[in-house]
Order: sequence, then C-alpha cells, then structure tokens
Amino acid sequence: MSSNSAAFPVLKNAMILQIMAELEIPLTESELVEPGRCRERVREVFSQLLCTCWGLTPAELSSLPTRTLARLSSTNESSPTSISTYPHLYADALVETKFFCLLQKLLKICGYDDFGFRDLSAPTGRRFRRQLSACINFMKYREDMNHLLSTVLEEIDCLFDDFYSCFPPKRADMFAALEEVAEEHMILQDHLKELREIHQEKLREKEEAEAECQEMEAEIAQQNKVQSSIRQENHLLQKSANELKDQIANLSIALRELQAEERQLNKEVVHSPGRIKEDVKKAEKDLEDIKALIEEKEHERNVMSRKIENMVQGEECVKAALEVMEDLDEKVQEYEVAVEDVEDMRRKVEEVESALEKKKALKEKREAEIRDLEARSLDSKTKLTKRLEAAKLELNLAVNKLGAVEEKRLDGIARVEASQKRVKEMEASIEAETKRTDKEILQRIASFREFEKVFMSKHKPLNEMVCGV
Repeated sequence: MSSNSAAFPVLKNAMILQIMAELEIPLTESELVEPGRCRERVREVFSQLLCTCWGLTPAELSSLPTRTLARLSSTNESSPTSISTYPHLYADALVETKFFCLLQKLLKICGYDDFGFRDLSAPTGRRFRRQLSACINFMKYREDMNHLLSTVLEEIDCLFDDFYSCFPPKRADMFAALEEVAEEHMILQDHLKELREIHQEKLREKEEAEAECQEMEAEIAQQNKVQSSIRQENHLLQKSANELKDQIANLSIALRELQAEERQLNKEVVHSPGRIKEDVKKAEKDLEDIKALIEEKEHERNVMSRKIENMVQGEECVKAALEVMEDLDEKVQEYEVAVEDVEDMRRKVEEVESALEKKKALKEKREAEIRDLEARSLDSKTKLTKRLEAAKLELNLAVNKLGAVEEKRLDGIARVEASQKRVKEMEASIEAETKRTDKEILQRIASFREFEKVFMSKHKPLNEMVCGV
C-alpha cells in the first residue's frame, strides 16, 4: 500500500448497493458505475447521506441560517456591493455553498480529503464509489462505537455517583486518581506508538511483496517475447521449406515437358530421300547430343528425386535452416548451378541438421525454463496473494484497534480534564467553606466577648462581693 492510499476499505459495487438499500437510499448499479449521466441522482444520494449523518431534515438542509436571511432581507444603501443589494442573486448560490461545505466536511471526517466541485458537476464512477465507501465505513464505525460509548458513559455516571456519594473527597485520593489517569494515558500513548510501528512494518512488507510481483511479471513477459520470436522463426523456416518443395516440383514438371517435346519432335522428323545423306551425320550428331543431354537430365532428375526424398525425410530439420534454404533457393532458380553444387548442399544440409538439433535442444531447454518460471510465478503469486490478504486483514485490525485506542485516549483526556475541573471546583468550594466557617467562628467569638463585657459590667458589684468572700 502506498502512502497516499485511503484510510478506509473501498467496497465493491454489490456491497455498496446492499448497504444503500439497508439505509433506504435508492441507488442502481448503472448510477453507481456511470454517475456522470445522472448528476441529479448523485446530489440526491449525497443529500440523504447528509441528512442521515448530521441528523438534519431535507427542509433544514435546503434552508439558510437566520442571520443570513436577515442580511438578505436588510437594506444597506451605504455599501452597494453587499449581498442585500441583489438578494435574489445569492439565494440559490448560498444554499449550494452550504450543501457543498457540509458534504466536504462530512467526507473529510470520513477520511476522504479530495472532494471538490467537480465531484458534483462531473462525477466519475471510481471517485463516487470511494466517496460512498468512506461514508458507509464511517456510519458502520459510528454504529459499532455507539454501544461502547453508551457503556463508557454509564461507567462515567457510576464513577461520578460514587464520587459525589463520598463528598467531600480527600485531596490525596484526588491526586492518586489523577496520577493513575496520567499513567494510563502514558500506557495508551506507548501502545499507540507500538501499533503505528507495526502498521508501518506491514506497509513496508506489502510494498516489498508488490515489487517482487512486478519483477516476476516483467520476467515472465520477457520469456514470453523470447518464446514468441522462436515460434515466428520456426514458422518462417517452415514456409521457406514449402516454397523450396514447390520450386523443385515445378522444375521436375518442366523436365518432363522437355522430354515430351523431344519425343514429339522425333515423331515429326521428315525422312526425305534427298536430304538423308546430307543430314544423316548431323542427325546422328544431334542424336548423340540429345542422348547425352537426356542422360544428363535423367541423372539430374535422379539426383533431384533423391534430394526431394531427403528433403521430405528431413522436413522438421529444414524448419531451422533458413539461411541454407535461402542459398538453396537461389541455386534452384539457376538449375545447372544447383546440380554442380549438390555435394556442397548435402554438406550444408548436414550442418543444418546439426544446428537444428542444437536449436531443438535449446528450445526444449527454454520451454522447460518457461514452465519452471510459470510454476514459480504461480506459486509466488499464490503465496504473495495470501500474504497480501493476511496483511490487509492485519492492517484493518490495526486500524480498528488504533481507532479504538484513539477514542479511549480522547475519552481519557476528556475524563482527566473533567476531573481536573471537578477538583478545581471542589477546592474552590472547600476553600470558600473554610473561609466562611472561620469567619463565622470569629464572629461568634467576637459576639461572645461582647456579651462577656456587657455581662461583667452589669454584674460588677456582685462580682466584687463574690471576690471579697
């Protein structure tokens, strides 16, 4: 998870639609996926969420404060630029501004800080789903915390009842309670720090796992490219071999046509008695040349037939012999040159077969490596997926614990502040009571002294008589 990720889980569409139905807020899947086509429905959904979260009615949401209405209705001629000069221009704008400010404040409380006017004027499905997820997560969290809050409030009421039952408390007990609260606050701070460290460690582990997944995906893509190039090369070699077979077949057909033409010409020879003697030597010579040519062509045909048989037997070997086949293509086009280089071609075919065997072995090795990489990638993805799910679960637990700890910390701070306030009030009350008691005692002593003086002055002769006796 990156540092700019949301502090709340982004819910799926089905879960959002189910929860919105439970909240009795109408929303369809098309409106959730494409909110830009129904901006009014988006505003209505946000309005109902505001009413639910803030506890407002639709009339209160669409109304302005009394002070604002008073300013709109008042007249102030000394300031021509005030809103009271043209109140009808500001009424709708102020309502929209109030709605936007309340909605932005709500989403910021829910953990979504990137809300702006474009989310109302041109909403997108991704951002709308994240905003609804933030609101739903906050509402569910508030619902879960209500029970805890009621329990804490009951405990606080019990504590205050016990506190007032033993009033006035001792100063030492108060300071002991304050020290206990301070120690509890320090423990909570340490626990919060540990939870934050664990959270950061989980984030680092998740980032490392994602980086490892990306490296594995890049390696698999590279191996796929290599395998694709090998397959393309094999396809080109097979295509060249097929073209070579077609050219050899065409040459064989041309040879048979020449032989047929020769036989046809032999049938058309005119046996003129006057020209037999003159042409007999020439005919014999031509016949010998033709026979030699026929024997040569027959020999070449046999050679090419054997070559074709060898090429048919080595069809899979020819798939990897692109360079040799290109050279052979040029020699087949020049038939006589190809016949002279038959021995050289046989040697090259053997080299090509050897190279083909090497390439086959290399291909099998690469395929085995690819299968191994795919198996390792699948295993790694499975493990990383499990680790990622476990990390997400632990992260959610840590976030929930952190929220609970933060609530307890804030509650503890509030309790400490309330206790301090109560202590100060009780100290002031005790001090005032002490002063009042001291003053009352002094007044009574003074009145007694005054009474004593009056009594002694009234009964002075009797006292002298008693003293004389």
